[in-house]
Amino acid sequence: MGKSEKQIKKENDRLKRILDAAYDIFVEKKIEAVSMNEIADAAGIGRATLFRCYASKADLVIAVNAAKWKEILDELDEIRPVRTVGDISAIDRFTFTLDGYIYLYRNRKDILQFNDNFNHYITHECCDDKQLEVFYDALYSVDMRFHLMYEKAKEDHTFRTDIPEDEFFRATLHLMMASCAHYAGGFIWGSQADRDYTPELLRQKEMILSYIKG
Repeated sequence: MGKSEKQIKKENDRLKRILDAAYDIFVEKKIEAVSMNEIADAAGIGRATLFRCYASKADLVIAVNAAKWKEILDELDEIRPVRTVGDISAIDRFTFTLDGYIYLYRNRKDILQFNDNFNHYITHECCDDKQLEVFYDALYSVDMRFHLMYEKAKEDHTFRTDIPEDEFFRATLHLMMASCAHYAGGFIWGSQADRDYTPELLRQKEMILSYIKG
């Protein structure tokens, strides 16, 4: 006998409550310092229930990352849906993506700080590919967006495609995101906690655009 709609909704609501509670604590205290007991308490559930939902802390961390990035990408898609990629030039879509990272720096430093901590955590936890499937699924969405841009550029020649796609991605979009994350976390020389570094990030954006236009 299958689950009723009421049961499914209850379970989905519980999972969202767990993910939201875990995310808030991870951002505040850093992933390494947080225990599963703290997360269970914050989500208003028992420790055993939490482990039935997520077998390990690493599994929970990965699920949180995937869920939060889906929220962000959905939010950005509302501004410019991915389905419209064929309607605009590759360089315009690329510029929108760079602006999206700067938008996160200005409005959602929390996700950039969490993502930086996440990368450090899963590297040191030595998570296997099976655990990371949810993470890879989330990355697929990002990779697919870039691939569409890159293929479009081969047609409209609005940015260079003489560099291999993976290398191009790392040297441009990934670099911009990493830079925004470091600025959001204050990991830059002479940084001041109350200063807005948007002008510097905009300069980096223009440098990247100048490079890819050839």
